[in-house]
Amino acid sequence: MIMLLFAGCARSPERAAVNMANALLDEGSVQTALDVVDNYIRQHPQSAPLLRMRVVLLLRQEHFDLALIALQQVPTREPLIAQILHHRDRAVRENAAKFISTQAVASDFHEIVRSLDDADPDVRRYCARALGRLGNPSALKPLFRLLSDDNWLVRAEAATALGKIGDSRAVGWLVQLLPDPDGYVRYSVTAALYDLATESSRPLLLRALESAGAANQFGIAIALARLHDPAAVEPLSDAVLNKDVEVRRLATRALGECGQAAGTNALEILLRDPDPSVRDQAEAAIGQIKKVTKE
Repeated sequence: MIMLLFAGCARSPERAAVNMANALLDEGSVQTALDVVDNYIRQHPQSAPLLRMRVVLLLRQEHFDLALIALQQVPTREPLIAQILHHRDRAVRENAAKFISTQAVASDFHEIVRSLDDADPDVRRYCARALGRLGNPSALKPLFRLLSDDNWLVRAEAATALGKIGDSRAVGWLVQLLPDPDGYVRYSVTAALYDLATESSRPLLLRALESAGAANQFGIAIALARLHDPAAVEPLSDAVLNKDVEVRRLATRALGECGQAAGTNALEILLRDPDPSVRDQAEAAIGQIKKVTKE
């Protein structure tokens, strides 16, 4: 079949090979499509369209290591990133977004942002992760839109990305997500606020703590504990009897990090916690506070 293809299309064998590969991909014959492409590349190793097509097919097969090697052989990266992130094959787009979430470079930024509108939630969440990796503050507004996405994984990845970018303007947006019905999203928001806890963001966090309801103060207090702010002690102390062991564990760790003597009473309660890891953490936290107060 490959020889007939080239014999019948001598005028433009490169375009014929691309067309054949795309047709085979549409049929689900991915390996045959790759064979077509590889056959042509052996004869014309500098063919950019076929080198790009090879990356597409390797991503479709989830051969990410081979796709990375193939990507490095493509003369210019930008047209390929647009091709794979906006490909008509859903699996190609999803695998491309997953691949780019670990391999993104600055020149990919605009195509990644465009893909935040993809109908596939997996594409949206992996592109959010890629933007967090790039750390470009221009991604703040596009990521903000994803905080109201109907998919919980997308919301969680957007929150995490905002934390990694490190721009304190995201604090107000993240606080609005603390009441999210999904526990993993709430955890991601709390972790992001912690990442954003700096002296410049302290006033924003304190205002957020003051205006938040009691149920939503915990995540903000975790961030303030990183700054050793005494305002964190009361919300963290209120969490010592929470039914969720992970909440108690986080509260224990944060009280120790906060380093305020006022947190010792709550930690003494946690020394009797039914969970041994919480008890161990409480003992360590009390030691942290004593060390700080002696200095």
